[in-house]
Amino acid sequence: MPIAPRLDSVFADLGVDLGAVLSADPGGLSDAGLLAEVAGLERLGRLVDAARVRFAGEVGARSRPELGDEGLSRSQNFTSPAKLVSAVAGVSVAESQKRLALGQRLRGALQLGGVQGPEPFPRVSEGLNRGVLAVEAAVVITKQCAHLIGRGLPADAVAEAEQSLVEETVTWGLTPDQTAALAVRLRELLDPDGAAPRDEVLQQQRSLTFSRSADGMVRGRFALTPEQAGVWCSSIEALQSPRITRPGSSGTCASGSDPDRSGAAGSGVATPDAVGPEGADARVTGPRFVSEDEYVTQTITADDRTPAQKNVDTVTELIARAAAAPDMPHLNGSTTTVNVHVTLADLEAGRGVGWIDGIEEPVPVAAIEQLRCHAPVVTTVLGDRGEVLHLGKTRRLFSPAQNRALAARDGGCVWHGCDRPPAWCETHHVTEWASPDHLPGRTDIDNGVLLCHFHHSHLHKSAWKLIMHAGVPHLVPPRWRDPEQTPIPTTRRRTTLPPRHHTAA
Repeated sequence: MPIAPRLDSVFADLGVDLGAVLSADPGGLSDAGLLAEVAGLERLGRLVDAARVRFAGEVGARSRPELGDEGLSRSQNFTSPAKLVSAVAGVSVAESQKRLALGQRLRGALQLGGVQGPEPFPRVSEGLNRGVLAVEAAVVITKQCAHLIGRGLPADAVAEAEQSLVEETVTWGLTPDQTAALAVRLRELLDPDGAAPRDEVLQQQRSLTFSRSADGMVRGRFALTPEQAGVWCSSIEALQSPRITRPGSSGTCASGSDPDRSGAAGSGVATPDAVGPEGADARVTGPRFVSEDEYVTQTITADDRTPAQKNVDTVTELIARAAAAPDMPHLNGSTTTVNVHVTLADLEAGRGVGWIDGIEEPVPVAAIEQLRCHAPVVTTVLGDRGEVLHLGKTRRLFSPAQNRALAARDGGCVWHGCDRPPAWCETHHVTEWASPDHLPGRTDIDNGVLLCHFHHSHLHKSAWKLIMHAGVPHLVPPRWRDPEQTPIPTTRRRTTLPPRHHTAA
């Protein structure tokens, strides 16, 4: 669509004035100069945004429903003003709706005779027109002030709230997020009686839905009330609270690695940690070189999950723990149980898939083995003709007394360098269910070890193996790591020295 002649001349003048700025290389600016340019361009953009909002609001006013086919949008063959603005401006319908909503909120109500009334939020309009108030902040302020109007607060109180929010935002350079937090606090101060009605609206909006995707994933959407979010967040933070440290370093937990401490493998790898002359940990400016073996060990045992992946693993663990509680509702006399079907051939071969009741997508045998170690799972083993060869029992799980004994022996996750405490660990069967050494249902202390969820999953999928020797768990590295595959004792028992110290003595 052609540009209005008046704006065309403005753009021509701006092109001359901004040509030097737009064509300049930002790399040649100092830090202070770069930030000054960013702030200046943002203010210029705010001036343009203010005009966009104001003109979009006018389009909305000329397209109001009571005008029918005479309205602007319908007369231009558009079903809504948002679609009209989208087509003319070349932006998304969602962006058009945002501009229209704010533009119409800033317009005065039509009075008798079609005369437009005074602006409801003059201070917000002034801030936008001066380029000192961002559109996002204006949306926040006008929404909260409109809510106060709807609650019946006096006009002078709403005007004072609007002025206070605009002044605080502009004076202190608040971001829209900070303005939103301030607006909520001000709203609660001015309208304490509105908390209950607002909470009732939120209660009605809470939801949790799931749907199966074509790729086999089960995806969901949720909306939590503030108190529900508090329970979720505090529970997740409680399970993720230990600091993430390098395996082998002193710290609360070694569930992951710090990406800033990675380096290239070679004769040694530099890290920012160092040991002082007396053997005490000390921070120094120089790097500390670790051996290639230590670097490889740190790399292969590092927890490389994203924050989102850690969150879903944590919520799954919380649900699993709650489902196993004795006071949970029972179904057919049993607590929550995962039913898995797998063929004997796949189970013995360690490959293939199994099927979980209620889930369409199959899971690999390695995932079934992990579930059977720690989760309340009933595994139904089928023959070649589909006959039931064995119906498993949830009793293959370790009892609380056995888990306490394992905690005393292992001291937590037995994986080298991991210091997850026993409460964070799952119990792994060293000799799998299908082995003739441990018949179905046999769950002994000398066949169990403690592993955190991450290393438990890692063990079932990697070439590393766990064995028991003299009642002590040993990790067997893959041949590429150690051609001799020498078992490494892993117990963290504190009442005796590790076996290697006894040998040295």
